Amino acid sequence: MFKTCKLERLFPLSRLVFTLMLALLSFQLPAAQMSELYQVSVPVSSQDSKEKDPAVRRALSEVLVKVTGQRSTLSNAGVAQSLRKASEWVRSFSYERRDTESGQQLFLQVRFDEAAVNRLLRDNNLGIWDSNRPDTIVWLAIEKEGSRQILREAEGSVLVADLKRVMAARSLPLTIPLMDFEDSNTISEVDVWGLFSGKLSQASARYGSEAILAGRLSEVRGRYHGRIALLFRNQRFDATVTDLSAEGLAQAIADLTGNTLSRHYAVLSGGSGVNPMLEVEGIVSTRGYAGLINYLKSLTAVRDVMVVKVSGDKIQLALSIDGTLSQLSDAIALGRKLKVVSKDDVNQTLKYRWLGK
Repeated sequence: MFKTCKLERLFPLSRLVFTLMLALLSFQLPAAQMSELYQVSVPVSSQDSKEKDPAVRRALSEVLVKVTGQRSTLSNAGVAQSLRKASEWVRSFSYERRDTESGQQLFLQVRFDEAAVNRLLRDNNLGIWDSNRPDTIVWLAIEKEGSRQILREAEGSVLVADLKRVMAARSLPLTIPLMDFEDSNTISEVDVWGLFSGKLSQASARYGSEAILAGRLSEVRGRYHGRIALLFRNQRFDATVTDLSAEGLAQAIADLTGNTLSRHYAVLSGGSGVNPMLEVEGIVSTRGYAGLINYLKSLTAVRDVMVVKVSGDKIQLALSIDGTLSQLSDAIALGRKLKVVSKDDVNQTLKYRWLGK
């Protein structure tokens, strides 16, 4: 472990190289595998059966929002009706007591049946968002008492804590910038306050995040006012912030992020009728063959996989998918088990190299 006193003796160039090495080691994952989409814990005051039913309804509501990415899911008539009998979708449950900031709290932990929940969503024409999800980096310039600062990972503020908690509850991968030497030399408070897309994209490149959430906000006695914007795939989506607490701001950021990204990634049943061909090279063992088939079947967009031809280390597969060919390609890219070799959109053929085991 390096000691602070030794770091201070490093030449400026060596310090820069050290910082860049840490950056390269830390920021190579543009997506995350969000586990436990179908499990959630909700606080309860007791194990009384009268409290369990409403707690299970709250738990199912949270799961449905996580899986679809959108809180508007709860306004769907079919979903609202199903929530009244939420216990029918429960696979298992347990109680546990945890330490919290306010003392010990009892939680009801509920796991729902994945297939049943997905069927509920498909029956109501709602999209299902895979557990592989792109990362969002959050750049917030906050003006308080006449000075502006960019929110940073090491700040340890209430807003940082609320952002992490709310985004995690929605299964939305989040990065808050370090604002270290490299960041400070790439972007300033003025750049973030102006919501300048070019500067935001340049500063975000080292983090590998696919989506960029930026905001210019004024804080007065813990209440926030201003504007936030999500930059994604060369598009910009804006929202106004008016008199929100730190938790309310975190919810607004989660809503803008979840609504935007889920519209792109969430898969609707029977959305296209496309049946693409997949050609994969690098399959050199039965383990690799089984790994590829199981991986493809695990993708939400894939309904069925049929082997057409095996030749040497190459395998040709016919896929039956929900959603679009673009959504399938994006899901495969996020999984990082297949590397693109070429794409033939006309013949609906995708060629990859297997990177798994």
